[in-house]
This record gives sequence, structure tokens and C-alpha cells, in this order.
Amino acid sequence: MLLDALAAEAGAALGAEAIVCRITPASSDASGTTWAALKRDNHVQLLDERPSGLAHVVATGRTLAVEDARCSGEVRADIAAGLDLGGSLFVPVAWHGEVRHVLLLAVPHEPRAWSQADIELAELMADQVALGLALREAEDRRVTQSERAHALARAARALNASLERAEILDTLAREADLAVGGSVAKVYLVDEITGCGVATAGHETPDGWHGHRLARGEGVAGQVLATGRPVVLNALQEQLGLIAAATDQELHSQVGVPMRWDGRLRGALCVGFRDVQHVSQEQLGALEAIAELAVVACRNAEAYQHARTAASTDALTGLLNHGAFQIRVREEIARAGREGQPLACVLLDLDDFKRVNDEQGHLAGDTLLRQVAAALRSALRPYDSASRYGGDEFVLLLPGTDEIAARAVVERVREGLRQGSANSTLPTPRCSVGIAAWTAGMDADDLLAQADRGLLLAKRTGKGRVAVAALDTDDELDKLTAADGPVAVQALIAAIETRDHYFQGHSDEVVRLATSVAMIMGQPADFVERMGHAAMLHDVGKLAIPNEILAKDGALDQDEWSVMAQHPVLGEQILRRLPQLAALAPIVRHEHEHFDGSGYPDGLTGALIPLGSRIILACDAYAAMTTPRPYRSARSQAEAVAELRAGAGTQFDPDVVDALLDVLGAA
Repeated sequence: MLLDALAAEAGAALGAEAIVCRITPASSDASGTTWAALKRDNHVQLLDERPSGLAHVVATGRTLAVEDARCSGEVRADIAAGLDLGGSLFVPVAWHGEVRHVLLLAVPHEPRAWSQADIELAELMADQVALGLALREAEDRRVTQSERAHALARAARALNASLERAEILDTLAREADLAVGGSVAKVYLVDEITGCGVATAGHETPDGWHGHRLARGEGVAGQVLATGRPVVLNALQEQLGLIAAATDQELHSQVGVPMRWDGRLRGALCVGFRDVQHVSQEQLGALEAIAELAVVACRNAEAYQHARTAASTDALTGLLNHGAFQIRVREEIARAGREGQPLACVLLDLDDFKRVNDEQGHLAGDTLLRQVAAALRSALRPYDSASRYGGDEFVLLLPGTDEIAARAVVERVREGLRQGSANSTLPTPRCSVGIAAWTAGMDADDLLAQADRGLLLAKRTGKGRVAVAALDTDDELDKLTAADGPVAVQALIAAIETRDHYFQGHSDEVVRLATSVAMIMGQPADFVERMGHAAMLHDVGKLAIPNEILAKDGALDQDEWSVMAQHPVLGEQILRRLPQLAALAPIVRHEHEHFDGSGYPDGLTGALIPLGSRIILACDAYAAMTTPRPYRSARSQAEAVAELRAGAGTQFDPDVVDALLDVLGAA
């Protein structure tokens, strides 16, 4: 408004037509800045080296009085002739030593000799407006700096509120746009293969923009990716022919800054304006600061993602590990129950895998396992899950799939194994497969136990087979194993007692406590019976622990403890080979999981741990505390009860502790 008033008042006072031209940078590079004048009718004049009244004023900072522009060598002849300018007066509107605008007074068609009084009046009016503009600019800068400081603080909080890269980049775009008052903000990330920029996140972006690809050098983002430096583009450059036509015609100014982490250019942050904008160094600095905050957040997000992936992935095959699969199967069962969709579980065991390790070495065995993992990945849909469940066992979870469709998946896997071994020196892997279909009321342990029974049936009837637990009934398996099942159980108990003299009395006490706790917690009779069997065999994995560790007279060192900590997994493997005891295998595997996730072998938490395992953990701990060992005396019941209470909610399930205290009469 001050500039409009200046033109109106000066024109009236001096009897001339008046306009105010805004002086703005058209482009900047290593050689310097190219300036342009932006006039009220949006006409753009480049202040080049040709004789120009505007250029003279910008260069000297002094008023230029021209009696007749049509015959003067100080004014651009083409403009003077085109507008039929006569007397012209160019007056700088400047502050802080820089010409920001030029007041142009002109008399059309006739010359005019400008008096000293005319010039002084025009300069006085221009200086008064310049003072007002300088004060307003100072106040605007103060407010803007305060706003940007708040924007940076807000951006820092927002960018560090998430460890998901997509959320971080969306936040980056929003905060960058708000920080500089832009109309739209976009984040392009580099495609590592093609080098193109890929539209990844944005604020106020048009529909369909996400996923757009641009080549290096294309638009402001492409130029950032090509040069690795900040880039400013505006409509002035396009109008003056300094750049090609912009890809987004709605934006009259754009600025982009690079994003680097891990020593590489990873992307570009761009903000666009719907008016011609002189992007200040303060604005550029704010964008670079916000981009740097986002870079730190992205680096942290990638590190978190790598750690999360490593924690859930089998290092050899890249498939889900056992613990991650336990979480996934419970999620899929819950989803199947909500949506009423089928769910199939496939358990696959490599036949005679030990022979490969024995005859060709463990490196060959590892290669074969990776070959199997590749075949599984190629045969599955994106939302299926595959896990390395044991040494040579794999388990698949197939949402929306019944037994018949699961058989088709298995055949695709087998075909993949045949194709994968065509160019390999290793034999084509043969596998036995068990398939189970989830039905309402089954939990994760039930589903896996069903698949395991199918697998056992496949192995017991010749290997290399596929057995569906729901179709190849348990009767067939029971007939095959009825004779040797009880014998096997007694043999296991006898073997444990021979290896560990502490076992018999301790195990009897754990059985008594565990079954009592299960009854107090309202579990059905078949669960209580299974609880007793699991408690009796919870230490069966110690059969595979070296005797010098098992019988050590004293506390175990770190290396010895690492070996001992494998006994739940070993126990699971032993029990899964015995059809009548296979249902106990998950309980035994997870008997040392802690309620807060700090236990082993899979770090499961809360309800993800089988209830039977949670019961055994508390009962086993109490029995161990109150039983003397060669390296320590027994604790009193009061001391053991205090330990149980202290561990409720961290080591132990609080509900199990409450039930156990009822059994002990210490509630």
C-alpha cells in the first residue's frame, strides 16, 4: 500500500504518470546475481548491460533525470520508443544500501526538463516510503525469525516423535511448508537403481502426485539431485528465457535443498509458492535446518528398522525367526476369527537333511537351507508368512487359504525346489509336509500341533508326503504310535533321572503345583492333564546338555550358561518327534519366557507366551528356590513367596502368581 500511495502522490505532485518497479533477483550462480524489474502490469525487464534507466539506478543508487527518453542514450531505446516516453525520472527507493524499488515518473509524448526542486521532492517522498518499508521489514524479520525459531523447535519435536520413515517425511514436508509460508512442499527420494527422483511425501500436493518420477535435472528437485546443491527457480527466469518452462505452471517460485545421510545424496526437499517469491537466505537456512533434522530422524528410523528386522529375521535364510512367527500366527488367528476367513498352517521338514551336513559339510547344508527359503518366497503371496521354525523345519502361514489351496502352495514350493537345484551340485531337497486348517476355538499352539501331527504322519508313512491333519485322521497316526508312545514317555523320564538326580523330587513338586494352579485358574480337565505331562517333562531338553555342565558343582559361567539356555529348544525338538507328546512341545519351548519379554529363547511377552509355560515358570521357580542345591541352601517359603510377588508383572504372569499363592496358602 505504501508503494501504491507513493506512485499516486508523486505522480499528482509532479504532473506525471508514475509506477513503482520492484527490483528482484532473477537468478544467482557462481558468477553473481542477475537482477530484474517487476512492474505493476507483471511485465518483467531484465537489468542487463544495455543502456537502461532502471539498471543505472540499481547500479549507482542515485536518481536519474532524463529530459527526453526517446533520444537519450541512458534509457533503453526499445522501451522509450514503444511507450513514446518523453521526460522520465528514475528515483531509487532504497534502504540498508540496497535499491529495493524504483519510482518511475514519465511524461508521455513530450520532453521535460526536471528541476532540482522536482528531483528533491520525488527523492523526499521516496525516502519517506523507504523508511516506512525498512521499519516494516525489520518488524517482519523479527516476527519471521521468531516464527522460524518456533517452527524449528516444533519440527524437531515432530520429526523425532516417530521411528517410521514415511511419517517422518510427511512431517518434514508439512513443517517445511509452514516454516517458509509456502503453498506446497514435496519430498523426492533417490531411486538407487535408476538415479531418478521418486515423489515420496508431500504437503498440499495434488491427487496422483505420489510415486511420480523425475529425471536428474528436471525441475527444481531434479536440479537438486543433479547438483547436490540448493536451487531456487522462479517465473522471472522462465519469462526471461533463463530456464525452460516449469513443470508446474501453478507455482511461480520454487526452492529445493538436498538431503544427505550415510555419505550419500538421498533426496530433495522442495517448497513451492504461487506468487513470485524472493527466497531469502533466512528461508533457505530454515529449510536446510529442517531437512537436516529430518535426515537425523531418517537415519534413526533406518537403524531402528534394521534392528527390528534383525530381531525378527533368521540370519541364515532371511525368513521370520521362531519368535516373530509366534507373534504373527496369533495375529492371523485373531484376524481370521474377526473376518470369518480360512487360515492354513503348513509345516515342512527336510528329509534326511543331516546326511547333507555329514557328507558335504555344514556350508553345503546352509546353502541348501537358503535354497529352500528362496523357493518359499517365490511361491508365496506378499501377505503370506514363512518362518524357519527349527534347524531344518519351515512353517508357512497362509491367510484366506483352505487345505486344498494349501496343497497347491506346497506343490509350487516343491516345483521351486526342483528348479532351484537344477544348476546346483546339491541334491534336490525332499520334504515331508503337514497341513492344518484353523477352526474357531483353536489357539496358536493348537494350530501348530495339528500341523505337526500331519507332518509326523507324513514322515511315519514313508517321508516325502503331504498329510492334511484334518483329512488324514488322527486314528491312522494313533495306530502307528500307540504301542511305542507310553514306552517313550517312561524312557524319557528314566533318562532324565539318570542324568540329573535333582530331577525326580523337583519335577514331582512342579507337577503338583502346576496342576493345582491350572485348576484354580479354572482350566478344563484336558488342560490340567496336559499341564501335568508338560511339567513332568519340562526339563527333557537337558538330555542333550553335556554332563560336565549338567552336573557342575557350582554356578555356571557365561559360556556354560549359553549352552544350558538351549535346553527349552532342545526339549521342544525331542517332544515334537513323539506324536503323543507333540502338543507339549510349545509349552516346553517357552517355559523360560518372561512376562515382560526379557526371557528366552524368543523374548515373547504377556499373552503371547503359552499359559502352560507361564504356569511352569512360576511353579518351577518356587520349587527351585525351596529346594537345596550343592552350591546354595534352600530358601524359606516366606522368602520364596516374596520373590514371586516381586517378580509379578516382570518375570511372572501376575494371575499365575496369585493362583500359586492360593495353592501355597500365602495369598
